[in-house]
Amino acid sequence: MANMPFKLSYSFEGNYRTRPEQNLSGDGRKETRDRLLMRAHEERQKRQEQRLKLSSTVVIQAFMRSYLVRQRVKHEERLKYDQLESNSDFKHLLGKFLFFYNPHIDGQRLVRICDKLLQKRTEILKVLDFDESLCWLVRRLLSLCLDGLKNEHLVKTSMECIRVFTADATSRAKVEVWPYLVTKGYFSRLRELLDKDYAGDIMELIERPFRSTISLSLMQVNLLLSEFCSQFLCPKVSSQVKTILIPYMQKSTVFPYNDLIKFLNTNKNYDATNSLLYCILALEPVLYGPSQDSIQVLATLTLNLNQLSVLENSEADDSDDEAMEVSTEQVHLQDYIYLFNHSERVKRLILYIDEHNDNEELLMSVIQLCQNLLLVYKDAIRKYMLLFMLALNGNFLNKIWDLITKDEVTIKQMNSTAFSVWKDIHKALLVFCDMFTFYTETLTDSESSDTSMTFKNSNLSSMADILKNIALSMIDLAFPMCRSSAVLPSRELLHFYSSCLNCVKTLFTLDLRKNFCKAGFWTRQKIHVSQDLPKKNYLSKTIRPFYGVVSEDEDEHLPPLSTIEQRSLAILQQLPFLIEFNVRILLLRELCRYSIGDNMRLHRDFLSDSVITIRRRYLYEDAFEKLSYQNEIDLRHRIRIQFINNAGLEEAGIDGGGIFKEFLSEVLKTSFDPTRGFFLLTNDNMLYPNPNVAVLVDNFTDHYYFIGRLVGKAIFENTLVDLPLAEFFLVKLLIDRASAYYLKSLDPILYRNLLYLREYSGDVQDLGLDFTTVNNDLGETKVIELKPNGTNISVTSDNRLEYIHRLANFKLNTQIKKQCNAFREGLDNVVPLLWLRLFNHLELQVIIGGDTQEMDIDDLKAHTSYGGEFTPEHSTMILFWKIVEKFTDTQKKQLLKFVTSCSRPPLLGFKELNPPFCIQSSGSENRMPTASTCLNLLKLPVIKEEQLLKTKLLAAIEQQAGFELS
Repeated sequence: MANMPFKLSYSFEGNYRTRPEQNLSGDGRKETRDRLLMRAHEERQKRQEQRLKLSSTVVIQAFMRSYLVRQRVKHEERLKYDQLESNSDFKHLLGKFLFFYNPHIDGQRLVRICDKLLQKRTEILKVLDFDESLCWLVRRLLSLCLDGLKNEHLVKTSMECIRVFTADATSRAKVEVWPYLVTKGYFSRLRELLDKDYAGDIMELIERPFRSTISLSLMQVNLLLSEFCSQFLCPKVSSQVKTILIPYMQKSTVFPYNDLIKFLNTNKNYDATNSLLYCILALEPVLYGPSQDSIQVLATLTLNLNQLSVLENSEADDSDDEAMEVSTEQVHLQDYIYLFNHSERVKRLILYIDEHNDNEELLMSVIQLCQNLLLVYKDAIRKYMLLFMLALNGNFLNKIWDLITKDEVTIKQMNSTAFSVWKDIHKALLVFCDMFTFYTETLTDSESSDTSMTFKNSNLSSMADILKNIALSMIDLAFPMCRSSAVLPSRELLHFYSSCLNCVKTLFTLDLRKNFCKAGFWTRQKIHVSQDLPKKNYLSKTIRPFYGVVSEDEDEHLPPLSTIEQRSLAILQQLPFLIEFNVRILLLRELCRYSIGDNMRLHRDFLSDSVITIRRRYLYEDAFEKLSYQNEIDLRHRIRIQFINNAGLEEAGIDGGGIFKEFLSEVLKTSFDPTRGFFLLTNDNMLYPNPNVAVLVDNFTDHYYFIGRLVGKAIFENTLVDLPLAEFFLVKLLIDRASAYYLKSLDPILYRNLLYLREYSGDVQDLGLDFTTVNNDLGETKVIELKPNGTNISVTSDNRLEYIHRLANFKLNTQIKKQCNAFREGLDNVVPLLWLRLFNHLELQVIIGGDTQEMDIDDLKAHTSYGGEFTPEHSTMILFWKIVEKFTDTQKKQLLKFVTSCSRPPLLGFKELNPPFCIQSSGSENRMPTASTCLNLLKLPVIKEEQLLKTKLLAAIEQQAGFELS
């Protein structure tokens, strides 16, 4: 037994198996305090719900009993009314009717009682002003008539009833009925009838409430205007509102337009829609004089006008892909432009602003209005006459600038990147920048310099300083260091960015003419330019503010730029003049070098090159044939030239680059020769495209394209060519449209005449001008209209600015548009215009033709190498430099051209000449000096007599025989 694996347990009661104990006394757990409170709360809530149900039941039962009683009483009254309808007193009858009226079942009763009212009109109208209770009953009946206007069976009677009992504008009862009816939906019902083209004349009814405004309180008048706006002016303009209501109300003598303007300016509870703006402009009375209120209203209502521009542009984009649909919009942007450009309105606004320009509050309203209009179109100043006239108003611009510079603290804060702290000053800056930029495009620098009269040089200097700093701050803001400081760009912010940068460009261009900034002002702040920008050709990519570099080629994956690199790229593309000229020149050369790629560079340097045979007698013709549009080759490759002399023999010499430079120089000299007809000379002997070249050559655009490519090749090869181009033509190589100022470089006499016309104080019409100009095509005189029907449009004091702009634009842009476009295309084919826009037009002339300053002989001497028996201490060399130092500027240029084939020194000094300038001994003194231009090598005989050396040197450089002299 001791080895049993288990054992049995026995209880003392003799049971050998245990049973679970059972407690029959219930849950022995004690209830906690929280549980007790929760159960009490639940029971209380249940009792509350029971009481609520009971009270709700009582209320519902009471309401139902009340409703049933009312229905029963109304039914009884309706029966009594039907029995008394023909005999009872009208006032008593009307009271009963108003008590039980139900529009669903009492429509015919309404018609009958209205007929009774109309039958007794004379009697009722006499006592209406004296019987308050009757007046109240009639007023309530008219409100029921408003509901009757919804029903086509009741509309005629209801309309007649309203017309009769609201006719007398002098009656107290009729006057006081308007606020009541308007609150009951008077204008709402009439708007519905108007949109349904109701045959009856409802215009007089719409106008009628305003006949009583003189007798109403200001609050009541505002009530009328508020409802009128909400029903007719604020909603989407329908064709009926546009063609019927607005013309009617605009001619109305009782419509309180001035009260409407004051209401809109003092109450901000209305919906400031573009429809309301259109209606306010269209409703303006003919002789209405503007006020601060009206200008403030326009400033408020134009806030959302740019959204209409976005909407119409998106619809225009959609229409390209889908079938054209007829727009349901009744008002388009052209309608707003038409209304804003109403000549009398613009005149009155300009006059009012001029008279009150010391009012800062008014000035801020005008600024807000101008900003809103500027945001609508990219070229808004030319579309809105108000902006156009204000932009040409120097006094107005001065006032804005005074307002901007008044708050010095804000100006300093604007150098930070927190756009939110700029307050409203950025609005004034946006308007000023746009308008000042436009202002300087007009005739400004002259004997009667308008800019000098408006802004002194000290003002322009401080303006340049402030706006340059703000522009750099905007670039920092547009390309933040981290995402957390990024700003979500609004339309206003993007416009401000472009406006500010354009204005800084304008100030820089103005400084080139007027020199109001100190030397080194623009490049004072050192800006780092990464070497990766030219290597990866980032400069040709679009960089959008607040977004970064945008790659047009989806397959091209460029490494991302750092913030510093993005900022420097933005500066290079937008404000390149903030970077030193020498840095930009080196950048251009790097861009040219990296543009041809490694494989192409190998082909260019070591493999076969194109060899072109050119006859000297037919230099231009052969060059045009070999390098023309039809036989276009990549001019970025090296091209070798084999000249055929006048005897028909190949000239001696192997083209190592020097012969091509000579070829390029001679072809360009021939191309720009005025006797060939492609270019003409201005009065100061500067070259520009011939406006009448089409008379001489049919395919003239191919020739300008060819010449442009040659100029591009010269720039690409860093070869200077002597081409004195007219200032306006240089400007047009960089931008599409030259401003009126550059007419000075084309025709200074016409320029002065236009200035005289602008400042003429008498009646301009007496000068007998019209919108035409005379053009002389090789002796044939043609009259050209500057605008449609220009022959019949006289130039007056009001449109003389337009005449000046149109005439200047015709002379500078329209006449030579095809020539310049072809030339630019050819130039762009070799050196992208985007790269050339790193420079201003004066710098471009330096890049093409070199610096016009006198040659630095000490610099040439310091960077000259020697060959043969020559050394710097050799007696011949001592004599040579002594002679050269005494040369005239012309002789120095002849010497340089003799040795290097170019009369201008390298842009960055003679250290850049490759190969270096070298002088080599060439034997006894009976020989003549010769040169190898491809090596920049001067071969000089050993001569120890100064006069003999000078004579031979002058004879050689003046003959310019090049390779064939020896």
